[in-house]
Amino acid sequence: MIARICLTLIAIITISLSTVAQKNENSKFTTGVKSTIKVQEKLASVAGIPPQDPWNTTLQKVKIYHGDPDSIDLMKAVKLAKKAQAEIGLGIDKPGSREVTPEIGTSMSGTTMTNSTPPDNTVAISNAGRIVAVDNEDISYFNSNGNFLGSSTHGSFFSGLTTSNLLYDPRVLYDADEDRFIYVLLNGNNSSVSQIFVCFSESNNPFIDGWHIYAFDGNPLNNNCWTDYPHIGITENELFITGNLFNNNNNFNQSIVWQIDKSEGYNGASVSWDYWDDIFDPFSNRAFSLVPASHGYGTNYGTNMYMVSNYSGGGNRIFLWEISGDMDSNPSMTVEWISSTYDVAADGNQAGSNNLVDVGNCRMQNAFYLNGIVHCVHASEYLNTAYSGVYYYRIPVDDAKDGTQRTEFGQSGFDYAYPSLASFGLNECDQSVMIGVLRTGSTIFPEMRVMNCDEDMQWSNSTLVYAGEGPIVFLGGIERWGDYSAMQRKHNANDPEIWFSGCYPNSGNRWRTRIAEINGDYEPAEIPVASFSSSDSSGEPQAFITFTDLSTGNPDSWLWTFEGGNPPTSSSQNQIVFYGDTGTFDVKLEVSNNGCTDSTRIEDFITIALAASDTDTAVIAGGLTVYIVDGDTFELFGNTLVPLSSENEAEEENFESKVYPNPVLNTDMFFAEFETPNGAMIEVQIFDMNGRLVKDLHKDYSKPGIHRIGFNKLALESGQYFMHIKSNDQIILNEKVIVQH
Repeated sequence: MIARICLTLIAIITISLSTVAQKNENSKFTTGVKSTIKVQEKLASVAGIPPQDPWNTTLQKVKIYHGDPDSIDLMKAVKLAKKAQAEIGLGIDKPGSREVTPEIGTSMSGTTMTNSTPPDNTVAISNAGRIVAVDNEDISYFNSNGNFLGSSTHGSFFSGLTTSNLLYDPRVLYDADEDRFIYVLLNGNNSSVSQIFVCFSESNNPFIDGWHIYAFDGNPLNNNCWTDYPHIGITENELFITGNLFNNNNNFNQSIVWQIDKSEGYNGASVSWDYWDDIFDPFSNRAFSLVPASHGYGTNYGTNMYMVSNYSGGGNRIFLWEISGDMDSNPSMTVEWISSTYDVAADGNQAGSNNLVDVGNCRMQNAFYLNGIVHCVHASEYLNTAYSGVYYYRIPVDDAKDGTQRTEFGQSGFDYAYPSLASFGLNECDQSVMIGVLRTGSTIFPEMRVMNCDEDMQWSNSTLVYAGEGPIVFLGGIERWGDYSAMQRKHNANDPEIWFSGCYPNSGNRWRTRIAEINGDYEPAEIPVASFSSSDSSGEPQAFITFTDLSTGNPDSWLWTFEGGNPPTSSSQNQIVFYGDTGTFDVKLEVSNNGCTDSTRIEDFITIALAASDTDTAVIAGGLTVYIVDGDTFELFGNTLVPLSSENEAEEENFESKVYPNPVLNTDMFFAEFETPNGAMIEVQIFDMNGRLVKDLHKDYSKPGIHRIGFNKLALESGQYFMHIKSNDQIILNEKVIVQH
């Protein structure tokens, strides 16, 4: 990224867990302008590794900020003077924590950058264990055993295709659904030459089979701007590329989002694409550094794309953006904001040199989506120490305002910057993540570390991935360090397996990259499996039946649905249900734990019928089956026995009814009792004292006789009500009912 990134990371084990969301009446705001769909022809195809040539790009990134650079530099200078000396005490783990101590597996030297700063390293690994690693100078290929297969400088890779010799800010991802890679690289830092190279692998082995290359204009609005600092993400059908536009005076203009048909790119055809501009947050500020959230397990979560962002110079909000569908489906872009306070930290010290290393600013760094939650990280000043630490969020997309959680990781005396993260679980119930960081301090050389944050948002200690071999001494003054690190899980691994790419200085005081496999002792999250039993599966009218939860996986929430029962639903683990009349009824139980849900429904599980000894059947003319009960004749209407109609029957009905106990004080159940001499359609309703309908309690045909229907008072708040019992729309009871809890 030519624009300077500032991320502070969290350090070793002091934690602060909080819910950061606040309510807002307007939770979602529509924003962004979508252009007309366009077509981009393939520029070239690279088959395997191009011939090597001696041209290496020399890249020294300039400082470019979102906002006033002088004010951010001043803030950093003030904080540098006040950096705390005392160590922050260790946090206390939450009981039942499943935190995992990271372990380092296969590790190898990454790309071979020699002339650039910072390296901007990125990595992706396929299900077959093929690794594509990229930095600001070259693209390299490895297998998961650490064997180096080959590399190419960007100058060689894009020979003859570039409009300048400034190639930078690589991004690469693996599309597990398609078993392909996507690789993006920027070219040029002014509007006349700015390009975005987008490369789709021809197969799952681009080292052998090569890439389909497309060149997009980095000045898409034709407004004398160039594109900087991309992020990439995928949905079911499309690739999303985000970038920041700067004018030729290096002032921020706006963020932009490209939406591209990925299948056409994999096939080497001309690709359909579109873009979004004029993207504003709900406070009329232009969006900055939008980070797409691809699926954390490599599968795709549909046709919409979630993105996150914040204010790079510090602020009190983060933002969740959503593009609602594929570009040909007339999608919209919406944004929600979440309250979260953060600030820039001072730049970092390093052993062996007075040169500071640039911890960047607070912009959002990395994100993924899993099971309805967007996970994301950025850096910020940690606990007012002036040191940089990691801020990690879980944002439920259906409850962003109220449900977002944040936890921080930091330690006085060390700066943690440029975080990346990946899911560390084998089922979607598991919210555990690994977070890779770069760390520095006055007693150490810049190094790479990794830590785990488990599903309870408890932190492990950080584990050293690779130690710096000396200070970074390249530019003098404040040394460029980031602008990012990269992490990706190997999606089909039998146990959680993460691959992390970061940078460290070698003994020659120049940046080198490292790629490492991250593992750890793993306890899978329990998946709930719904199951239940009942005290009876049948009974006579007015029956009470007890339902018992038998689910496995330690569910922590339950939702019952009792067809024909009272209560009709329940969130209790076990429930007594009253069945007031005849019928055959379904029962459903849905259980949840750790964000995962399972349900089971048993059809016709409960049968409520008249006693068999009182009932006989006969077949009369026309094949009609009739039921004879105590000498009276009935026919079956739905699940209810109703009197066999007779043209000569026309008796006047006399009803008796009552409600008890009343007041409803020391019991959960109260009852309506009524008599229907000849059977009738009965409706029972509850109204408040102002005559407003509160609840329809019962509506069904009732056979001749005395009936009792029970209701659970927990469905009502304490107060006074009127109960109406109607027969054929005529009120036969209007009684005041007093409910107290």
